[in-house]
Amino acid sequence: MDTPTLKKKNRPRWGLKWKLILSMLLVGVVPLLIGLVMAFWQGTEEIRQVSGSSFAGLANETSRKLDHVLSEELSKTAKIAKNQFIIFELERRRDQEVSEELLASQRVEREAAWNAEDPLIVEPITEGELAQLLRRHYVGPTAEPGQPPPVVTRSATRAMFVTDIHGVLVASLNTQVPFSNADTAWWQGTFHNGVGKPYIENVRFDDKVGVYIFSLSLPIMDSIGYQAVGVLHRVYDAKEFFAPSINPIRFGKTGHVMLIDSEGTVINCPILPSGTKVPDDEVISLVTSPQPGWVNAPSDGHGGQGKSIIGFSSLPGISHITKDSTGRTWHAFVWQSSEELFAPVRHLLTWISVFGAVAIVLLGALGYMAAGRIITPIKRLQEATSLIGRGELKEPITIKTGDELEDLADEINRMNAQLEAAFAGLTDQVAQKTQEVQMLQQATDQILDSVSTPIFMVDGDEQVQYVNHAAREVFNLGEIDGQATSLFTLIPLDNVSQERLRNELHGLASQPSEKESVQVSAESSPRAADVRDPLDPRLTSAPSAEKKEIHVGKTIYRYEWFQLHSPSGEISQVGLILRDTTEESLRQDKLIQAEKSGSLGVLTAGIGHELNNPLFGILGLGEAIQEEADLNTIRSYAKDIVNHGRRMAAIIKDFTGSIRSDQKERLAPVDLNQQLDEALNLAPLNRDEDIDVQRHYQTLPTITAVPDELRQAFFNIILNALQAMDSKGTLSLSSQVTDGMIQVRVTDTGKGIPKAHVSKVFDPFFTTKGQGGGSGLGLTVANRIVSKFGGRIRLESEEGKGTTCLITFPLPGSDQQEESQR
Repeated sequence: MDTPTLKKKNRPRWGLKWKLILSMLLVGVVPLLIGLVMAFWQGTEEIRQVSGSSFAGLANETSRKLDHVLSEELSKTAKIAKNQFIIFELERRRDQEVSEELLASQRVEREAAWNAEDPLIVEPITEGELAQLLRRHYVGPTAEPGQPPPVVTRSATRAMFVTDIHGVLVASLNTQVPFSNADTAWWQGTFHNGVGKPYIENVRFDDKVGVYIFSLSLPIMDSIGYQAVGVLHRVYDAKEFFAPSINPIRFGKTGHVMLIDSEGTVINCPILPSGTKVPDDEVISLVTSPQPGWVNAPSDGHGGQGKSIIGFSSLPGISHITKDSTGRTWHAFVWQSSEELFAPVRHLLTWISVFGAVAIVLLGALGYMAAGRIITPIKRLQEATSLIGRGELKEPITIKTGDELEDLADEINRMNAQLEAAFAGLTDQVAQKTQEVQMLQQATDQILDSVSTPIFMVDGDEQVQYVNHAAREVFNLGEIDGQATSLFTLIPLDNVSQERLRNELHGLASQPSEKESVQVSAESSPRAADVRDPLDPRLTSAPSAEKKEIHVGKTIYRYEWFQLHSPSGEISQVGLILRDTTEESLRQDKLIQAEKSGSLGVLTAGIGHELNNPLFGILGLGEAIQEEADLNTIRSYAKDIVNHGRRMAAIIKDFTGSIRSDQKERLAPVDLNQQLDEALNLAPLNRDEDIDVQRHYQTLPTITAVPDELRQAFFNIILNALQAMDSKGTLSLSSQVTDGMIQVRVTDTGKGIPKAHVSKVFDPFFTTKGQGGGSGLGLTVANRIVSKFGGRIRLESEEGKGTTCLITFPLPGSDQQEESQR
């Protein structure tokens, strides 16, 4: 049994029965959970909406009620400020002609006496006619004879007094008030430089009274209502004043109403003490909006961090006065804890969860029963198929379910009967096929042994699996009976050949095997553009490494690899064929030497032919000079001799240059544009010639070559172009990089090359020039030099219009460049 099958059997699995039960539970649980979540979310959202609207309405109603209470208190206090007796007394004090210095000194003395509770000062202020008038509005307990007047405790008022235009105390209900008030914010805001306006002071703690208070101040205007002649100031216990209007408003265990200002200071709250600040600034910004409403706040405003629903509303009338007085507005704040608010939804969710759990248990029990009735027949079918697989099922499968499972059992019984009949004849066929395979293997071994060429079968680990009879005889080997023997132990090779064969073997063994064997060519085909140069004769253009040759002793073998198809899971094998080519190599060497000798003869004959013409001319002119007496004619003959000598020197220069080009020189980075310019400078351009030279260069990458040789090649090409134009025309030189190649173009407007001669221009000694016009080696040498450095030359010529010589080189780093350098 293979490893994947073992892993599959050892892996823990869920049985079909439990899968069915789990599926039924999921069918019941998933909708239940979705229903619970949706019900809780919908119920919570509805309670949030209803409660928020209710809280907003309650806050709005409470703010109106508080606004009414404060407005009524303001109206009652205004009646006192409009009392004519108080106005008359304050006008009289205003009109007294007393200097400012005297008033200041008197004020200091009277304030000191007031603070010391001097009866001479206290009694006129607390028991005078103005004080009695104030007391009549808020009557308290009757004072005993000789006792100080009692503090008013019947209402939330903690103090009420009147000041003149200088802020000096004129009348008061008690002594727990300051004597001078001109520097206080409430007095300055109420007096308002004599114009007068109502002023409501924000809640604060009063040290003398010992409670948190807020005050209400009204200006006392003169008889004609033109100018303020004093201020009526009334101080209230904030908690006692607002408690009757706020504290009774309770709902549930935690729901209540509170009053705060726009800075978050608590004016009255059943839970938080007056004067404290709401701890969450974000809640303050949410509930102090000018418009009433409700908000789902991030906290409850009482120190809790859970989200809470808060209704809010500003006091519509009083807030205008407080904002004008202190810059703050007053707001009603309605809140109930989220735990209490959403308790009904959570209670309902709990009951639904309990009922859901009971339903899931019942569903699981029913699923268990249903799965048992389905799985039992399936297990019986599974056991039967396992027996069929082992060929051990003797009794037919019996299942009585009256459904598809019973039909499946009948089909399996029919399949088992057919398999038994088929297996009965299969055994004989297997035996017959096994015998045929053995015979085929023996025939294959006989065929391989009859081959006269040594053959080795090797696996990817270099171990020889088979050798034929020829290999055993050639290398004196015994039988290979499954022994692990390395290929390089059987074939003695030098280290270089051994490493080359090892790399090729591993490369083939790592490739996926094909159904047909794949052979690796023993020879690399020569490149089409290789030039047949008589100075470098070669039998073939492939180097010895590409010929796939190895040397074993004195014997030379040409080898070939072929890949064998291996069934899936078996080790891939590679075949090696060795062919003795010792005699063939000797014949090839002789052929190369003969070709060299023939090429040298052609070269010698060509040079002799080229040199004979000018040499005969020199001899003839020399004989003519001996008999000539005219000095001018002698000079003319001498000039012709010099020209013939130069012609001979040029032919010899072409020949010697070809020889030198085979010598190894040091390679260097070469700028092709620079070499073009240097070759052009060496060209024989005379001033009297009408040659227009045009250059169109692009920036080119440098290539690795011998600079002098490239310059010689460019010179030969440019010289041919100049000679073709016959001292008149346009010579165009251009360079560019395109299609991954470096291109150099040399274009002339000469007479062009006939189509019949284009294919021969690179042959040695071929020339279209007349006698003495050229040796026919210029383009041959240029072609060989360019090819040497991986380049190619192609001529494009149109007779009568000109010729373009296209020279291409591979870009540095490309495969062609690396091949040319090797």
